[in-house]
Amino acid sequence: MKPLLTVIQTFTVPVSLGFIEGQVSYWKEKGLAVQIVCADGEALPVFARKHGVTYHVVSFKRAITPFHDLICLWQTYRLFRRVKPAIVHGNTPKAGLLSMLAARLAGVTVRVYEIHGFPFESRRRLSRWLLISMERLSCRAATHVLAVSDSLRKQAIRLEIAKAEKLTVPHHGSCNGVESLGKFNPSKLDARKLRQLKEELNLNGTVIGFVGRLTRDKGVVELASAWQLLREEYPNVTLLLIGSSELESFPGKEVVDEMLRDPQVRQIGFVSEMAYYYALLDFMLLPTYREGLPNVLLEAGAMEVAAIASRVTGTVDALVEDETGLFCDAYSAESLARQMRVYLDNPDLVRQHGQNARRWVLRDFNPVDVWNAKFAVYQRALQSAGLPLADSEKPTVPV
Repeated sequence: MKPLLTVIQTFTVPVSLGFIEGQVSYWKEKGLAVQIVCADGEALPVFARKHGVTYHVVSFKRAITPFHDLICLWQTYRLFRRVKPAIVHGNTPKAGLLSMLAARLAGVTVRVYEIHGFPFESRRRLSRWLLISMERLSCRAATHVLAVSDSLRKQAIRLEIAKAEKLTVPHHGSCNGVESLGKFNPSKLDARKLRQLKEELNLNGTVIGFVGRLTRDKGVVELASAWQLLREEYPNVTLLLIGSSELESFPGKEVVDEMLRDPQVRQIGFVSEMAYYYALLDFMLLPTYREGLPNVLLEAGAMEVAAIASRVTGTVDALVEDETGLFCDAYSAESLARQMRVYLDNPDLVRQHGQNARRWVLRDFNPVDVWNAKFAVYQRALQSAGLPLADSEKPTVPV
């Protein structure tokens, strides 16, 4: 049997390992053995055991730490020289940059950088310039660049971050597709468990939700201000805030704190079984400042949950306007409140958009379709490098 070629996937922190959830067995079928490079954390060995992959710890940090980053670059370079992977696939900004540079220095022929979003879009002045420069350097060091959405690709070209011929959007976008037949399928939920969850949270009437990190870049100030505008008009609406809290001090935080004290607001925190929480919602909100391709909108859509999102990079690829959801203006609580009012006054429209969303996600975001598109990039790159990879004849089972 022909030995498997090695592809090393790099991530800054373990929380991002969900980007390749379910992919490991697919790559093995295709003749590739996956290894992981990531900062340490509880989720890393758990993921490795679950999927049977080798992992290596490099203490990447999200923050810009020049001296520490040089140490990480050196460690990553030595690792690549020892393992000799056929492909290095960099994910997330810091790990992506350092692994692309290390792979180039180590002579790795196929270097794939995957853009999951542009943090600089919500930054200004020096911080923005520095982050754009890092993205340009990552793309220059890579041989191939993937973008998880078409709007992200257009932004990369417009800002001269990468050349058009180097950029590919796999299938219709997304890093991993959405498991709409299994994990995010309303018909697969345990009705008793869902009913118990609803009782535990004391939910009655209309339930709306925000899903994501509670941080300024996700638009929590605008969310809190819009809630304040509508709170008295719709007293029977409950707002769920689902996701980890990163509420450091920032302008407008007092409005967020006031929202958190409201008895009609439930701060849930991070949860593992998101499908049940999507199922509690009539519709969801994402007034974010920037995205790559927000998985939460696609997951919600798979659960027949319509959404309102700000019209920014990434979200424009995750909603179909007036079919699966509504757009509001970024940075505008008034615009968000107007669209919330549309949905709150038209529950039939909300249901129709939710049904449309599931059909759309099923059609365009099947995980295997995304994986096949990524494999095609790998295959072409390996052939060009004189490392042809014979595709397994074993059929891949659709998710």
